[in-house]
Amino acid sequence: MGLHATPSHAQGHFRVRDKLRNGYPQTSSGRSGAPREKPTPNIPFRARVDAAKTFFRAGAVVLTLAGPMATTTKSAAQAVGQDALPVKSRHIDVSREGATQLPRSEGDQAIVGEWPLYRTERGQEAFNDAMATLKATDGAAPAPASFKGCVGLECNLSLPSLGADGWIPPGRIWVSSTQYVLIVHSPRLRDGQSYRRRVYRDMRYFVLHEFHNSTRNTDPFDTISSHSGSVFVPLYMSKEWTDAKGRRFVIVVQVAPYDVVSFHATDKGSAGPGMEVAKNYTDALEPLQGLAGILVATILTTAAPHLEVVNHGGTEGLPMLTEYERRLEKLRGHPGAPLVVLPFTAAPAQRVASATARLEDLIASRGSSARIPIAQRAIVPPRDEITAPMRSASLAPAAVPTLIGPIMPAIRPAPRPEPTLVEPIRPATRPASLPGSGTIR
Repeated sequence: MGLHATPSHAQGHFRVRDKLRNGYPQTSSGRSGAPREKPTPNIPFRARVDAAKTFFRAGAVVLTLAGPMATTTKSAAQAVGQDALPVKSRHIDVSREGATQLPRSEGDQAIVGEWPLYRTERGQEAFNDAMATLKATDGAAPAPASFKGCVGLECNLSLPSLGADGWIPPGRIWVSSTQYVLIVHSPRLRDGQSYRRRVYRDMRYFVLHEFHNSTRNTDPFDTISSHSGSVFVPLYMSKEWTDAKGRRFVIVVQVAPYDVVSFHATDKGSAGPGMEVAKNYTDALEPLQGLAGILVATILTTAAPHLEVVNHGGTEGLPMLTEYERRLEKLRGHPGAPLVVLPFTAAPAQRVASATARLEDLIASRGSSARIPIAQRAIVPPRDEITAPMRSASLAPAAVPTLIGPIMPAIRPAPRPEPTLVEPIRPATRPASLPGSGTIR
């Protein structure tokens, strides 16, 4: 499961990184959560050593016989204990020392107690919220007749309405009998804290982004971990996943109200909401991602019709925008398209909070972005762009050289002629003394 990344967006939104808490977790007051050591009884050191030796000699045989069974029992007990915990509580307020600090793909998270351990508590909360919402909305899929022949969302849609609090209702929005979009609430702030929200008329755009980082990691929860400063975007979209019943889905995690004051798309003045889409430049937009983007953009523009749906500069987010505009163009050409109320399975807060499940009962497997060799990361040029010949590091012997012409004896160059005098040798003459010059002794 999961990803390693130090993502770095074109606008530098990965500048602020989470400070990971090593060792024991901290309490809300900032104090270390490590347990205090119990005072040692006032027993002479030699007596304690002798007692310890006697204890270990007596217990050696018992441990030898019961060791494997005890290990198995302990592991089973831990698994049962984890399954009994609410999904939202898994790996919260624990040491993150065992997490993958630099995951390289969605499948690179450490699994502890049969549950992914993310490198920050914020990323862990978002993952847990997604899995709890998945469990809380589990049930029978809608019948194909519910969609009235609407394929690819090429019809007029009736969707859940954006709340006055700026949140899309959580739950499953079905786009077919085998596909759905999972809307997840994972508030960035704690209960009782408030968000700074934009004035309605000050918002102009809904901006589509993409994940850009040197490791090509597109795990949305690791990206949420990296966005640790002020709110970057209120919405994050995953790649396509498959649930335990074989149905495909995309997760859209909302971390703040859609109109929250955020810092992104500075070329457009951060004027409006944005959504990060789990896609790199080299990745093709997955079909279900395109449908999920249409749903989110439709919900937001229904609540705020003045919002212009745009991509973030250049080609970033352009495939998603193209899918959104393609659907609008088809609807304009078919003004009589039917109105379809997409089936929606709500996720009540109490059911999400109390959901319990094993990971294998929720998802079958997670999509994974392409791995990139370490030598090709960051500023190191890709190997196929290096023109200088490089010998393989393998132990295979080098190829035997081949002749490019027949063997011939070496030809020495002709000797150069000896130097000759250009005139006869004559004795050297001293220059005449100048008048008035003295003799120097």
